[in-house]
Amino acid sequence: MVIIGIFLVPSVYSLGVGPLSIDITAERGRETEITKDIAVTNPDTRPIHISGVVTGSVSQFVTISPNEFDLEAGPGIMSGSARPYKYVMVNIKIPREVSENRYTGEIVFTERPTTGGVLGTAAQLGVRLSLTIGTLANAVFPMYINILIGLLVVLLVVSLIYKRKVIKQ
Repeated sequence: MVIIGIFLVPSVYSLGVGPLSIDITAERGRETEITKDIAVTNPDTRPIHISGVVTGSVSQFVTISPNEFDLEAGPGIMSGSARPYKYVMVNIKIPREVSENRYTGEIVFTERPTTGGVLGTAAQLGVRLSLTIGTLANAVFPMYINILIGLLVVLLVVSLIYKRKVIKQ
């Protein structure tokens, strides 16, 4: 009896992104627009197709451009040579009125081969995205500043009165 083993070895593609996280703090009550860039690279020796999508509660504020593109073949995973890359622009528009203080999510890049047979693999890599909405602080002088200002005013008035008395004599 002959046993034939069929092994399906998936093609492992690699995908590089940078930075791996984006943390943004915005002021509450102010319309804000922020633009960041993410570099997407292909170190593999095969060309790949990339698609990106924004997930989580932060997705209502974020758009990415382009959200689909192809990257040419790279030099190989172990090579130190330059890798083909493309910058993806992340545009974050925060309206004046927001309901929460913190929004989180991820920009997920999915890689698919552009060539190959029937079987193919898809790899995903995410960039963590965190948006914190701050509160406007009330400008309040500490009590000691108020006391110092009061003392300075009293000293100024006393010195003016003393100076007048000296001039009259």
